[in-house]
Amino acid sequence: MSLSMLRYRWGSFLGTFVALLVGVAVVAGSLSLWASARPRVPAELSGAGVLVAAPRYDPPDGGFPTHRPWSAEEVDGLVARLAAVPGVAAAVPDRPFYVQRLVGGRPAGDATGSLHAGRGWGSAGLTTYTFGSGKAPEKPGEVVVDAALGLPVGAALPVLTAAGPATWTVTGTIDRPGYYVDEATARGLAGGVKYIGLRLDPGARPDDVAARLPALLDGLGTALTGDARAAAEPEGDRSTRWIGAQLIIATVLVGAFVAIFVVASTCAFSVAQRRRELALLRAVGATPGQVRRMLLAEVALVALGAGIPGALLGAALAPLLAGPFVAVGLEPTGFRVGFTWWAPLTALAVGLVVGVLGVWLSARRASRVRPLDALRVAAAEPRPMTLSRWVAGSALLLCGGGLALLLPGSSAEQKPTVVLGSAMVLLVAAALLAPVVVVPVVRVVTWPARRGPTGLLLREGARVSARRVASTAAPVLAAVGFAVLLVGTFQTADEAVGIEDTAKIPESAVAARAEHAPGLSEAAVRAQPGRSDLVSTVYLESGEPLDATGTEVAGLVAPASLGWTAGRSVPLRFADGSVLPVTVASVSASSLTLQLPRDLLRAHDPAALTDVVYLSGDFVPAPGAERMTARAYVERKAAKEGDLIDLFLAVLLGISVGYTALAVANTLLMATHARRPEFLTLHRASATRAQAARVVVSEALLSVLIGALLGLAVAVPALFESRAGLQDEIGAPVTLVMPWVTLASIVGVCALLAALGSVLPLLRTGRGARWARTMAG
Repeated sequence: MSLSMLRYRWGSFLGTFVALLVGVAVVAGSLSLWASARPRVPAELSGAGVLVAAPRYDPPDGGFPTHRPWSAEEVDGLVARLAAVPGVAAAVPDRPFYVQRLVGGRPAGDATGSLHAGRGWGSAGLTTYTFGSGKAPEKPGEVVVDAALGLPVGAALPVLTAAGPATWTVTGTIDRPGYYVDEATARGLAGGVKYIGLRLDPGARPDDVAARLPALLDGLGTALTGDARAAAEPEGDRSTRWIGAQLIIATVLVGAFVAIFVVASTCAFSVAQRRRELALLRAVGATPGQVRRMLLAEVALVALGAGIPGALLGAALAPLLAGPFVAVGLEPTGFRVGFTWWAPLTALAVGLVVGVLGVWLSARRASRVRPLDALRVAAAEPRPMTLSRWVAGSALLLCGGGLALLLPGSSAEQKPTVVLGSAMVLLVAAALLAPVVVVPVVRVVTWPARRGPTGLLLREGARVSARRVASTAAPVLAAVGFAVLLVGTFQTADEAVGIEDTAKIPESAVAARAEHAPGLSEAAVRAQPGRSDLVSTVYLESGEPLDATGTEVAGLVAPASLGWTAGRSVPLRFADGSVLPVTVASVSASSLTLQLPRDLLRAHDPAALTDVVYLSGDFVPAPGAERMTARAYVERKAAKEGDLIDLFLAVLLGISVGYTALAVANTLLMATHARRPEFLTLHRASATRAQAARVVVSEALLSVLIGALLGLAVAVPALFESRAGLQDEIGAPVTLVMPWVTLASIVGVCALLAALGSVLPLLRTGRGARWARTMAG
């Protein structure tokens, strides 16, 4: 029977089919991306059969594990002992450092990749390469480069390092990216050593060699083989992968949630239209359980039919997203997407679960249809608001209003959270209570055209079919409210952050890193008149990393959160691995990082870069530095985070708005198709097809307008409250940013699809009076 119903009522399941197909494709593609976005062994260390990693620290509250660096003495001792292990051909300490090529006096290339682009020549043996020409670097100022740069042996190569600009001589070329210098230069430009790569003798097995190392290391490190060597992936790549994973997770969750919403709303509307049909089944002996199982089987078949092509489509399209993910900073350079067998199967299972969950409540409600309902002939809705809808809507309205009442007593930090929570609850309440306000709003909106035939039909049609109008308006309400609230809040917050951060900078101008440069070199900083902070990391005896800032202080200033007291001597391990006892000079309640003398921190972290110099005089031109106003610097600093937020919002809104448009179009398609007797009556009253089309299109656009107005009625007051909270927090006026472009785009897309969804059933029929007879069946 379920198959017969699908063949007879395929139009009623079209929206569910498309929603599940797109949802399964999104899940399959997202899972394929997630499966491919696993940590990988750095190409620069892929030739090391065994990697020895420095002692690891695992944060007790979760987060990324870290490895503290060895001291120079520990490195020398470990290298000597490891080189003597049977099966080891050489033990090579890996010393990556920052270097960029200067072209026309400006840094060129990828800023993130340049942070570990340089290495000592010994590290070249930890990867696979082919020597093109020339010889290895033997003294400072010599370098072996990638042959792809097109530089001949003997060419002068201007570069920028953390120390400053330099000119190196090319002594050789190889067939892989990077800058390889002599070991003395690498030691002076790199931080501490965290990994030692072992080149193995021919025939030696990595696992056998690794098994001999625990006693030798004696707690000073861990031997890694195979995929475990991915722990050596640069921290920047690890953070990038984490950001990409958050977007993938958000996409899957939002896609599944919105798909359930669309399926549930489509099935609820379909069940309401099939009430007489289901009652007839009950009248001929069908039990409530049989009715429920029939509806569940229908959607399960649709989910299976949509899920199989959707899963294959998502898995096939996922590799095409690798490039865009790298381009927007969601995956590191070199990211590739392969086929993962479990991704489409999992997506197919998710589609089945989503379909069943979406139809479950409708199936339960349908099973309670009374057999006598088969005798109903009235098209009017006797009760657009059910008791459960009244209870749920009223409860959420009270809950949202109660949260809003908490605003006056909330702190400045709490107000944005309270505003967002209250608005979200009120949006759901408005969607549930929409049938209550449909008729009054329609009367107000159509008041100017109340005496015309179209206005009269709109008013009376909304009065007898409030649920139909509300079913179309509800997804628009949710999409408009959700989009305006989130986009407006984030854009207003960006405006507030810019005002607050600019106010913290008393200087009018700064020297900041130039485009494509990750930071300022020490030479550029020393050339500028003004103050600057050097950011580094120090480690406690436990291996716990602490952020440290090099400033103009005489001694160690500790944040109060550490519980240290003035006069206490604390052993700190610096970025180069050196361990020094440092006395706490003072404790600061406002500081979040350790503050150390800048020269001390620089001496033990030659690889650190400075972010900005706050100018107290004229800017001095230097490679990798540029002058800008304090406001421009703040805006650029926030731009990276803002770009990520915009990307997240674009994905989330794209999914939600896409499904909203689908729900609107599908609801109107089903509603128009079910109104065949009504159109026959219009034809008998001498209405033309154009007049009928004008009525249904006007009703569709009116539904979209009602949804948009209700969404704005919730979102706009919340935006004003959010702005008030931001003003209280920073103590300065903040301009409210209204996302007009986003609002117009959402309403425009919904209106276009609503019009098409309502008028297409009319346009499919023939000419003249045949349209009415065809629509009437």
